Amino acid sequence: DSSLSRYYLKDGKSLTEEIRKRKLEIVQKGNTKFPLELIRQEVVESWLRCRKHGHLLADNNPGPVLDRSAFEELLEKNELLLTAADSHIAQMEDLLENVECMILLSDNQGTILRIITRDNTKFAQTNEKYGLVPGVIWNEKTIGTCAHGISLLNMTPIQIFGPEHYRGIFDHCFCSSAPIFDCNRDLIGTLSIVCRESNLKNLPFLGLVISMASAIQSELQLALKSQMVNAFLETADEAIVTVDRRGFITGANLAAKKIFNCQSQNIIGKQMEEVLGSQTLINTVLQTGKPVVDTKISIEHLNLRLHLLSAYPLKGFNGKQSGCLLRMKKINKERKPISQGKNFDDDFTFDQIAGSSPQLAKTIDFAIKVARMDANLLIQGESGTGKEVFAKAIHQASRPNGPFIAVNCAAIPKTLIESELFGYERGAFTGAERQGKPGKIELADGGTLLLDEIGDMPLELQPVLLRVLEEKKVMRIGSRQYQPVDFRLIVATNKNLLDLVANNQFRADLYYRLAVFKIDIPPLRERKEDIMNLALQFLKDLSQEQQIPEPTISSAAKYCLLQYHWPGNVRQLKNAILYAINFSSNGVIQVEDLPEEIRQSVSSNSLKGETTREATSQEQIKENKLSIKEMEKSAIMQVLLQTGYKMSEAAKILGISRSTLYRKIKEYNL
Repeated sequence: DSSLSRYYLKDGKSLTEEIRKRKLEIVQKGNTKFPLELIRQEVVESWLRCRKHGHLLADNNPGPVLDRSAFEELLEKNELLLTAADSHIAQMEDLLENVECMILLSDNQGTILRIITRDNTKFAQTNEKYGLVPGVIWNEKTIGTCAHGISLLNMTPIQIFGPEHYRGIFDHCFCSSAPIFDCNRDLIGTLSIVCRESNLKNLPFLGLVISMASAIQSELQLALKSQMVNAFLETADEAIVTVDRRGFITGANLAAKKIFNCQSQNIIGKQMEEVLGSQTLINTVLQTGKPVVDTKISIEHLNLRLHLLSAYPLKGFNGKQSGCLLRMKKINKERKPISQGKNFDDDFTFDQIAGSSPQLAKTIDFAIKVARMDANLLIQGESGTGKEVFAKAIHQASRPNGPFIAVNCAAIPKTLIESELFGYERGAFTGAERQGKPGKIELADGGTLLLDEIGDMPLELQPVLLRVLEEKKVMRIGSRQYQPVDFRLIVATNKNLLDLVANNQFRADLYYRLAVFKIDIPPLRERKEDIMNLALQFLKDLSQEQQIPEPTISSAAKYCLLQYHWPGNVRQLKNAILYAINFSSNGVIQVEDLPEEIRQSVSSNSLKGETTREATSQEQIKENKLSIKEMEKSAIMQVLLQTGYKMSEAAKILGISRSTLYRKIKEYNL
C-alpha cells in the first residue's frame, strides 16, 4: 500500500513522531488547519469522531463484552458467515505461520466472533489485558480509531499504522481490514490481520485480507444458492431421488420420503432395490448412461404405481457414470372420474372434466378443436378455474406419447428460472451441478411444455424464449451448441397480458407468438349449474380418499354454496368441501360446517327460507348444540392435535390460510 510504505522508506521514527504530534493537536484543540499530507482524510475524520465521543488518548479500558447467552445467540445468527470463513481463516494461518500476528473476524457491529493467534506470541499474552476476547465489541465508538472500525463505517478495505490508532496502547500495531458483504451487498462483518510494527516483513497484508474476504463472499453466495436449490427441491411436488452407480440411494426430497412412507425412517444409504424393488429401466440408465423419460413403473412390495417422469444419468469429474437422478409422481391405484382442481395423472381426457354448464361445454368444444392443431396456445382464467386441467387434456389429445412438462414461472426464483428453462452445461456457473442439467424446454422435446403464470416471466428472458419458438432450437447456459427441439407450447395466466404489454411489462412480439389460439375458462360464479355437480363429485372423491362414509349436504348448506361468489373458483370449492367433511357430524353437512367466509357471505334472513328440517333453526342450535364459535374452536383444536400443530397441514384441512389460522389460535387462546 503506497500510502503506508512511506513510513518505512524514509526516517520512520520522525514520521511516527510527527503523526503523534499532529494527532495531539487535532484531538486536544480540534485544529485541522495545518498541512495534512502525511495523514489520510479518513483517519483524521475518525480522530474527530473519537474526540466527539469523548475518547481519551491514554484510555486503555476494554470494550464491552457480551454475556455468554447473548454471544451464543450472536454466533448462531452468524452461522453462515462463520461456516464460510473458518476454512479461509485456516488458510491464512498457514500462510502467516512464521509471522507474529493475529486474525480477527467480526460481525457488522464490530463484535469479535473469532480470534486466531498462537499461544506463545506476545499477542496471546496481552489480549486479555486489552480485553480482546471473543464477544467483545471493538469498534470506533468503544475503542477509538482502528482498522476494522473504519472498514465497517466506510465499507472499504483499509490499513491503520501504529500512531494512526486513536489510543496510545495500540501504537505498536499494524492492522489491515476488509469488509465482508452478503449476496445483497449488505455488510455482515470484517476480516482483519493485526501484527506488530517490529514484525513487518513486507507481506501484502491488505491484499491478503481483501482476497480472503472476497473468497468468503463467494462461499456465502454458493451456500445461499445451495439453500435456494434445496428449498426448491424440498417443496417440489415431484419425488426426487439420487442413486449412485452401485445402486445406493444418496439423496431424497420430502415428496419422495412421503411416497415411500419414510417420514420417520431415512431411506438414504439403502440399496435402491430395498425401496424401489427391482427396476430394470433404472439399472439400464446406470449401466448405459442413457436417460429414460415418461415411463410407468410399479413397486410391488409397496403396492405403488409411479409415473417415472425422468431418470437422468449423473457423471463424475472424469466423465464416467456416477449414478442417476429420478423424478417420480404417484399414480392413483384406481381410475376415477376426474374433477377440475384435483391432482391427476397426465393421461386423462376432456370427458373426465366435471361440469355440464353451456359455458364450460362451449369452452371444452373449442379446446378439442384447438388440440388437433399443433400451434401455440394461451389459456386464460382466474386462479383455480382449472387451466392446467385443460392443458393436460390438450396434451393427451395431441401428443399423448410425449412428455408433459409444466413450469410455474411465478414459483421459481428469478435467479433460477433461466437455468430451469434452458438448462446448463457443467461448470456454467458457481453452484451448478458438475454434470450439467437439461432444461424444461429440452425435456419437453416430443411432447408439451406448459408455462403457467407466463405473465411473471422476467422481461429479460422473454426474447430468449421468443428465439426458441422461432428457431425451434435451444442452447444451454454455458454451451455453444444449439439442440433442435420439437414441442407444443401452452401458456396459462390469470393476468391480462395485453395490459402488461401496454405497460411494457410483457413483449408484444412474444404475446402474438403465444396467443395463436386463446381459450378463456369461465369462472365458477358464471356457471352456477356446475357448482353442485362439482361439490357432489368432490364429496364422493374426498370421502373415499379419507375412507369415511359419504355425508349428505343440507338444503341450507346447498343454498350457501350456490349463493357464494367463489373468488377461488373450483380449487376453493374443493377446499370448502374438504373443510366441511372434517367438521360435519351425524352424516350431514350443515351451514355451520362450511368455512367462515362462505357462511358470512349469505345473510341469515335468506337462510331462514331455505332451512329445512335437516338444517336445524338457529334457535335450536343455541339450545341444543355448541355455538358456531365454540364448534370452530373445538374443530381447530382437534385438527391441531391431529396434525401435531403443523400449521400448513392444519390450514389445508381447515380450508383457511395460515394467517387466518394463526389469528384464530390467538383469538381462542389455543
